[in-house]
Amino acid sequence: MAAYCEIGIYFSPFNQGASRLFMKTFFKRLSSFFTTVLMAAAVLVSLCGPSVARSGFTGMQIQGMSPKIAQALGRKTIDGILVRDVALGGPADSAGIKRGDLILKYAGKKIDSFKTMVLAAGSTKSGQQVKVSLIREGKPVDLTMTLGEWTEPWKITQTAVAAIAPLGLTMATLTQKMRKGLDLRWSSTGVVVTLVDQEKKFMELVRGDLIIQVNQEEVWLPEQVLAKYTAAKKAKRKNLLLLVERANGFQYMSLPVK
Repeated sequence: MAAYCEIGIYFSPFNQGASRLFMKTFFKRLSSFFTTVLMAAAVLVSLCGPSVARSGFTGMQIQGMSPKIAQALGRKTIDGILVRDVALGGPADSAGIKRGDLILKYAGKKIDSFKTMVLAAGSTKSGQQVKVSLIREGKPVDLTMTLGEWTEPWKITQTAVAAIAPLGLTMATLTQKMRKGLDLRWSSTGVVVTLVDQEKKFMELVRGDLIIQVNQEEVWLPEQVLAKYTAAKKAKRKNLLLLVERANGFQYMSLPVK
């Protein structure tokens, strides 16, 4: 199953079918749980998740090789791992790593399997410079990457839930597992909208939206959104500006202050 590990990389095995099915079931159950709990009050709950990362953060998503992929690339072996994506401005991006790169050596270790990459990356730490040898468009490339630290949104392992009663709005933190269940980008961060009162016709938000910014400031905890709402109400503002991510892209919208 695809999983965020404690090494700053999003690992994604070749066959993802079972993972997608599992996460859809997971999110349905999680949504049902939210609905039950939030009928009483906004609470803090804990869900199973990875421990706070200690290894270096790379900001890249990788996928294991398969015989079919190796054949398509004209390779005789299935050694190495493919880079599926890199986070803009992250360590991998800054080092020059690109989508489609085939990493064969990482931090001085030959990457002959997916497991080898997991172990190699897991032995690193933030601030460390690692050598990366890869194949790009059939040609060898050698790069040096300086690993970063996990930012606060990526350290989230518990699900905090908050509600803004006048708006009929409930929100939760975006855990690594929930990110996959919502079909969001692997590098998405923000606050998840888990419930919106259907009778509040003035609301532009819908269930499943990801609030990335409030008044041009990034948020990743429900209480951050709640605090900005409270401050706006005290200042007698009528609206807050939200940057929201949906499956079809990003969108600015207003959040009324009641």
